[in-house]
Amino acid sequence: MTSQDVTLSRRKALASASAIAGAALTDPLQRWLMPQHSRFSGTSVISRAELDGWREIAGGLQGWNNTPTGQLVRKAVIAQLNDVSDRLKNAADTVTTREGFLAGAEIAEIAASMSWDSGLHRAAQRYYTLSVQFAKVGGDDNFAAVTLAAFARQCFDLGQPDDGLELVQLAQYGTRKSARPILRSLLATREAWSYAQTGAVQPFRRAVGLAEDHFAESGAEEPDSRVRGLDEAELYGVLGARWRDLAATRQEPTEARHAQAYIGRALALRDPSRARNRAFDLIGLARTHLITAEPDRACELVDEALPIAKHWANGRVGEKLRDFHRESQPFASSAAVRSTRDAVRALIEA
Repeated sequence: MTSQDVTLSRRKALASASAIAGAALTDPLQRWLMPQHSRFSGTSVISRAELDGWREIAGGLQGWNNTPTGQLVRKAVIAQLNDVSDRLKNAADTVTTREGFLAGAEIAEIAASMSWDSGLHRAAQRYYTLSVQFAKVGGDDNFAAVTLAAFARQCFDLGQPDDGLELVQLAQYGTRKSARPILRSLLATREAWSYAQTGAVQPFRRAVGLAEDHFAESGAEEPDSRVRGLDEAELYGVLGARWRDLAATRQEPTEARHAQAYIGRALALRDPSRARNRAFDLIGLARTHLITAEPDRACELVDEALPIAKHWANGRVGEKLRDFHRESQPFASSAAVRSTRDAVRALIEA
């Protein structure tokens, strides 16, 4: 790894919200599959106290998406990432150096997710790539795969299912010997995401089945700290949203009913502290009821989501509300639908 790989330019990262696609996105990650032979020629030693501090920062940020955060928090995380990157650039070949790269990988993944949520897609892509590179140097292929899964999710959100699938397949191949069932389940949900967006019904059903089977296998294992947040509620929520994607792609109400069953189960299981996830569930469920031509029920669900969603309206929750507003247009002759659409517009334009 070169100093150019490690050093992150704030100006380059934040200059544009536009995303890259295709080979420009995936080619830099192909090297992840190659054996790592890093040798550190620097003389700077990462102290145990420094390492513990980085880990404490990464651990304290893990629940960032459960509470509203502003741009100042994101910028502080990026500043911390740059500080860590600068320290690692000239580090000596020690145990704490490799552990430091893993801490840096976690901070980079968080910076990427925060940037994506803020609509800074090019910046998010850079940070996701950096996280994968750091995890590889640190010797944790499974964490690199988790980051690739998050990176793929951004691709799907941007309507790039082929790029997302390529990232997932890189992660699956790279961890084919080391992945535990919970990681395999996570990657299968991302695989299903791609197939849902392209309308590939049989591959989609196969991937959903694998996600559920691997998740069931993981129940007898110790929790994997790398795969945070994939509990039963999240599994049902993610797969339900994918059924909704498939239904929307194919305009098939039967598939929307599958989505309603999955998301309904997710809502029943959600931890009350996961308010943002609950907002996603409610908005996603509402959108399935538009597909099944039940606009009144859709509006009831969005009305329930709005008091929660107002705390995250500037991020991806707001984007999902915009999707609902667009998709509900055919039903705008209804007074109830007009009222909900007005409330949604007022929130996202505030």
